[in-house]
Amino acid sequence: MIFCIRIKLRMNIHHVLFFCFLSALQDGNTGLVNAINLYAGAEGGNGSVSCHLTSSGSTKFFCKGECKEEGILIKTDGVTAQSGRYNIRYKDGSSGRRNVTVTFTQLIKSDSGRYRCGLGGSSVPDSYRDFDVIITDATLDENTRFSRAGTVGGSVTGGCLNTVYGSRKFFCKDECKQEGDILVETEENRAQNGRYSIEYREGSVHGLYVTITQLKKSDTGRYRCGYGRASSPNSSYTFQIIVVDGEFYI
Repeated sequence: MIFCIRIKLRMNIHHVLFFCFLSALQDGNTGLVNAINLYAGAEGGNGSVSCHLTSSGSTKFFCKGECKEEGILIKTDGVTAQSGRYNIRYKDGSSGRRNVTVTFTQLIKSDSGRYRCGLGGSSVPDSYRDFDVIITDATLDENTRFSRAGTVGGSVTGGCLNTVYGSRKFFCKDECKQEGDILVETEENRAQNGRYSIEYREGSVHGLYVTITQLKKSDTGRYRCGYGRASSPNSSYTFQIIVVDGEFYI
């Protein structure tokens, strides 16, 4: 509770809910998986976000804000559609999941903000995912995709994409070759080491998830998570995290 109040002094109420939500997730309430995600993009670059949805509706939405009329960037019944610098693509997923992927091209500073991708009827989405985008001057690994981002003092959680299940799990930073690079390594479905944790959620979209809490600027960097040993993984996913000041979060 103290943590939530302190964050409220720095951010608006939406961001308070975001960090309290992630705090609850750390306490074991794994049903809470819809926290707002923050992505960083490079000015002039591109970025995509995939939304895993459950609606049976045929209309796809890509909006800035809550999909009110003035905020709708794309609304289509087709499989793909484009409007200016924005693109939307639909694909059937496994286990009844339906994927809507939205893409930004030629990113500009004013693209920073909150977005929604969804499925539903002809007027509004009844299944949707919200996410935030920030356009930063920070050095990114590449400018062709978004990097996961978080704010100083907050938390960030990410799924280990396209990894194949194994009993041993790991979360590491940089080259993952030195002992100090290994943040968590375990054969349990959930483990924590200080500010770092790893959790396997059976039946979830990505299966394996990693979290960093109480973010610091020095947490900016490259990470790897997956199955096997960190030094010689059987299956892994590499990603970048950018940590920005709270007042920089729009």
